[in-house]
Amino acid sequence: MVPMAHSAPGQAVVKFAEDVDDSVRAQFTARLEDLGLSARTGFDLGDRGPLWGRRDPVAVVTLLDDLTATGTHLVTGVARIARDWLTAMAEPGFVEVELRATDQVVRVRARDPEAAARLLATVLPTAATGPVGWTGNGWGPEPAGTADPAGGPSPRVLTLDTHWFSAKGGLSTFNRALCAALARAGADVVCVVLRPSPEETAHAQAAGVTLVAAPPAAADSAERYALFRRPPLPDGWKPDLVVGHGRITGTHARIMVEDHFPTAARAHVVHTWSDHIEWQRGDRPDAGAIAEQRWKEDIELARTATRAFGVGPLLHGLLERDLSVHPDVTAPGRIDPGFDLDDDTPRTAPRWHQRQVMLSGRLDDWQVKGLDLAARAVGAAVELLSPGGTELELLLRGVPPTEHGRLRETVLRWADRPGLQVTPRTYSTDSADVRDDLRRASLVLMPSRVEGFGLVGLEAVVAGTPLLVSANSGLGMLLREVLPPDDAALAVLPIDTDDAATTRLWAAHTARVLRDPSAAFAATERIRRTMAERVTSANAAAAVLGTLS
Repeated sequence: MVPMAHSAPGQAVVKFAEDVDDSVRAQFTARLEDLGLSARTGFDLGDRGPLWGRRDPVAVVTLLDDLTATGTHLVTGVARIARDWLTAMAEPGFVEVELRATDQVVRVRARDPEAAARLLATVLPTAATGPVGWTGNGWGPEPAGTADPAGGPSPRVLTLDTHWFSAKGGLSTFNRALCAALARAGADVVCVVLRPSPEETAHAQAAGVTLVAAPPAAADSAERYALFRRPPLPDGWKPDLVVGHGRITGTHARIMVEDHFPTAARAHVVHTWSDHIEWQRGDRPDAGAIAEQRWKEDIELARTATRAFGVGPLLHGLLERDLSVHPDVTAPGRIDPGFDLDDDTPRTAPRWHQRQVMLSGRLDDWQVKGLDLAARAVGAAVELLSPGGTELELLLRGVPPTEHGRLRETVLRWADRPGLQVTPRTYSTDSADVRDDLRRASLVLMPSRVEGFGLVGLEAVVAGTPLLVSANSGLGMLLREVLPPDDAALAVLPIDTDDAATTRLWAAHTARVLRDPSAAFAATERIRRTMAERVTSANAAAAVLGTLS
């Protein structure tokens, strides 16, 4: 380890949430002193609400020194102390470690040391002591088996999906982004799908991923059964890790490991919570039975995996709760899809007179997606805007091909605006269609009654388009967790059980965005930059590769 350039101890300021007891504060600062830091207590952070469900830090540690030489060591030590301190308090919140010299932040949680380790590698990538990670028993050098661009064997990862492009919705979008992130992290990635097109194969290759067609299924079996068969992999290629997604390919991944690659680890990724979704799909007498059966299947796949992951904070929390009754199971990880920017150019408000409000997703599932709430909010927003001013168009991307006319009439009835321009568009597997939609839109609405995560909203943020998203969604929870409260309040709105109250609130915010688009786009640019900096695809890839440690 390279010594510090001066002999004085490192300087740190610690601020606590108002409800942290004096004795508990003293335990934390004493541990920091043991590390060699001169730690003084600053002003309280204020009343951050009850400990459980806290979205703000329990404590903030600001390291004042230039940490170029021993930064990794010091940050690692502080992160370990914070983790142990949170665990001792049974506190599910987090501690933020601020590096004053670089204006960077490491967020440490008691139950997810890997997340802090992933951030450590990006905070001080050139530190003399090298990358630091969580080994399972403590903090130390990055575990063997993780991607190392400087040398060593690349981990081999096999993922299973039905399609490469998003023919069936968000799961393929997630898998495609994860595969590309794993490849960028140095992994050798192969993705097995049912019948890849030449365009899909070329797209995957450009992302550094080898796309392989599953062998044909038996004539009398469902097409997806093909994913149970051993795929035609390159000679000598065997996976170190097999990744399955939910009920769609989770069982296939389990059989793939058990029957074909018994030495491989298996990661199971949970994408949905059936107990919420099924109850929103109309008046189905069997909704409860279906929900129970599907969630049990997901939990069984999670329980038997080397490690399970929830997509975003909502699903991670549910998975953590329901796996807690199995003490022999590794604690589940969390994958936050990355907000990486593909275009760094700041967005500006559109100049055209007609403002387009967009809703995207599988809109045959309209109860879940809150299409009726969006229609009522847009209809009511017209009343709030000045007469003869802004003209509104409601663009619906994701309407079944044979349902355009019927759904359009239903939306007009909900909106109570016969003259409202409602434009239905079929669901598209072409990412360029969605990107172009987002860059034309003045506002994206995502008033989902339930939503495990919400990749459509993430795409809006990345595109720099103003977004109003349901607080019931995993994305809404993530935005509230990462963003400053004032920025989160501009994008995340509650869905009340009272539809009338929800309509009034969403209409008011829709009118706010459309009345002053310049201010809305400026705020969105701020949100976009913050999320891109703090929630990256590299972190998601590191979480998955951590299964091999």
